[in-house]
Amino acid sequence: MASFDFTIDLPIRGEWENVDRLRISIQNCCAAMFSDVEGCHSLAMVTGELIENAIKYGAWTGGDDRRFHLRVWGQDRQAHVSVENPVGDDHAEEVMKTLGWMQRFATPIDAYRAKLLEIAAADRGGGDSKLGLVRIAYEGNCTLTAELARGVLRVQAELTV
Repeated sequence: MASFDFTIDLPIRGEWENVDRLRISIQNCCAAMFSDVEGCHSLAMVTGELIENAIKYGAWTGGDDRRFHLRVWGQDRQAHVSVENPVGDDHAEEVMKTLGWMQRFATPIDAYRAKLLEIAAADRGGGDSKLGLVRIAYEGNCTLTAELARGVLRVQAELTV
C-alpha cells in the first residue's frame, strides 16, 4: 500500500445508527485511497467497535446533544483511531484495568487466548465477559491505550495497515 496522510475529525451524535454509518464511511474512505482491502477492513472494524463502546458505556446525561468525538488519522502505514466520550468512574476504571492486563502479554492474540480461557473457566452466569477491548486488539491487530481527563475517556488504537 502506498504511504498516506489523512485526518477525519468529527463530533458525532451518540446514536446507534451512526455506528454502521461511520464504519462504512471509514471503510469506503480507506478503500478509495488504498488497495489493501484487509487493512481497510481492520481500520473500519476498530473504528466501529470503539464507537459502539463509547455509545454503550458513555455517561450520557440525556437531552438532544449526546455527542462523542471521533478522530481517525494516518501517516505512512500507521493508522490511529481516537474516540472520546463522557464516562463514569466505574467504566473508566474497567477500561484502564483491562488495558493494563493486556500489556502483560507479548501479542494481542496471546491476551485474547488467555481471556477466552478465563471466560471458559469462569461461571459467570451470563455476566459481562470483559472480552470487548481484548477482541478489538486481536481482530484489529492493534495497540490500545486510554486516558481519563475531567470525566472524558479517550481510547486510542494504533494499527498498521
